[in-house]
Amino acid sequence: MRRRMAQKHERPYQYLSTSLRKEDAARQLAERDGIEEGLVCIFSVLEPCRTFSLRFKPAQAYVESAKRKCLHLYYYYFMDRDLGLIHVRVQTGFLLQIQIYLNGYEWLARKLAAREIGCTKIDNVFAWIEDLPKAQRLANRFSELDWAKILNRYANRVVPQLGDVLHGCQYYWCAAQAEYSTDVMFKSTAGLRDLYPRLLSHSTLCFGAKEVMNFLGRKLCGQFRGEVVCDLSSQVSRRVGGSRIKHRVKQNWLKMYDKAGLVLRLETVINNSTEFRVREASLA
Repeated sequence: MRRRMAQKHERPYQYLSTSLRKEDAARQLAERDGIEEGLVCIFSVLEPCRTFSLRFKPAQAYVESAKRKCLHLYYYYFMDRDLGLIHVRVQTGFLLQIQIYLNGYEWLARKLAAREIGCTKIDNVFAWIEDLPKAQRLANRFSELDWAKILNRYANRVVPQLGDVLHGCQYYWCAAQAEYSTDVMFKSTAGLRDLYPRLLSHSTLCFGAKEVMNFLGRKLCGQFRGEVVCDLSSQVSRRVGGSRIKHRVKQNWLKMYDKAGLVLRLETVINNSTEFRVREASLA
């Protein structure tokens, strides 16, 4: 089915036996072939996935959640008219789980271009925007999009069972992973360069386990099982300023670093959303 889909749209299909930066490869293909909308490519890989296993006890058999390698796990890369380059990760075995990855910066860049608002975008950061208040109002709309409709459209394209044995069914959508950043833009590199070392010192000396855990939805108590780590690293080759601070609680963390020497980024990275207690809500 995947090969036929790739052939129908005259796009590459490739099994990856070695490590590859899939997003970079897909973006290069889209730029090379001038793809502004539609399927870019399909990659097939071998990766761990969540499924079920049949277990046995004396005179009893039962089903248990398990994690093992999935022989057929696909990455579909699409160029979306509004969202830019996205990819859909599909697990072909039961549970037929899918994940859709997208970037809010790509969405905002396209909205600014459509409204002829000038901007300078470097990688995934805006170093300059002509009309910041209007850009912020646009960015605030991102969380209010009809995500169930958007995501279901791509689910129907990559999961054929939704058209036959699962006809009438829909996916339950939730945010499994998320990155939320606050960017503070400076008028000059000198302004950020002078302030940044003091911010690094303050965040290292004044934020302990209690403060970090509170921000990430936890309380410091005797029942906590996990690590709280403060990590200050120097990476001169990657960032002007050369350092970033990370406060981590298990798989979730807070980071502060500079982008392009003009933007101070405060970033919250959620890799395990089950660490948070929230009210259950469905996008369907």
